[in-house]
Amino acid sequence: MEPLVSVILPVYNQERYIAETIESVLAQTYQNFELLILDDGSTDKSAQVIREYAQTNDRITAYYEDNSGRCTATNKLVDRAKGEWCALLDADDVMLPNRLEQQVNFHLENKDIDASSCHCYYINKDGKILGVQRHPFLKNKEECESTYKSNKLIQCAMTGLFISRKAYTGAGGLKKEFWPCDDFEFFNRLIEKKYNLVIKQDILMKYRIHSSSITAKQPLHTFDVIGYVIECINLRRNNKPVISYEEFKAKRDQEPFWIKLNRRRYNYAQIYFRNAGVSLMSKEYIPFSIQILLSLVLSPAHAFTKLVNLTGK
Repeated sequence: MEPLVSVILPVYNQERYIAETIESVLAQTYQNFELLILDDGSTDKSAQVIREYAQTNDRITAYYEDNSGRCTATNKLVDRAKGEWCALLDADDVMLPNRLEQQVNFHLENKDIDASSCHCYYINKDGKILGVQRHPFLKNKEECESTYKSNKLIQCAMTGLFISRKAYTGAGGLKKEFWPCDDFEFFNRLIEKKYNLVIKQDILMKYRIHSSSITAKQPLHTFDVIGYVIECINLRRNNKPVISYEEFKAKRDQEPFWIKLNRRRYNYAQIYFRNAGVSLMSKEYIPFSIQILLSLVLSPAHAFTKLVNLTGK
């Protein structure tokens, strides 16, 4: 019998976490799945760990190739998948035991929904739970459709994405030119292609926060790419051709210095606020106080808006 679900796991230099990630997949309460792993040219011992699991569990099919990046690696695995549905996760994250069962049952009961995501626990490098990442929107098909019609942008947890293979390929898969914000671009392109995405209001994943991620190491570059993604989404939705990242950067380089300065001011306010949140969850109160103060100084409006949203008032 062919598996209903293909778990898609691209890996690059995650020897510290990959065993825990694989174990969390194998421990799922729902068992009609295959686990497809692509080691994307890791230079650490990730491939060795993967081989040890692949040799002892026939649900695992592993590939070892030269580095091509997360987007290409993910697309390759989806192309090789046998399942009707694909469950994505990152190689340093952890599935809760009922993740696949919950999402399979949801889609069997809601056959008009093409993809779903979920809430996640934040965990640190040692696996300690710090808090919860919530996306309290897109609760149903109607919200997804109205979000697109009102030209709003969407974001959810890529590491919790459960999507039909037909929808993934129909939407065009991940695009490497938008990395490291390829997930953000993909979600919005997915609904532009008239596929329905719903966020299950359940915690089904553990999402790891650590300093080696690209968003932590190069936050300003990440913000630049977010701007590029938004530009391309707006162009598409206005039936105009998208531009390259180089063209986008050239346009920004021609802007007056005060616009560039104001953008960076706001970017740093966002960075300090996000870092303050991690420090607070980690009970590091002195760094939290410094970071939240800096965020308030740089952009009082942003900090106050985020605080109000977090408190729900």
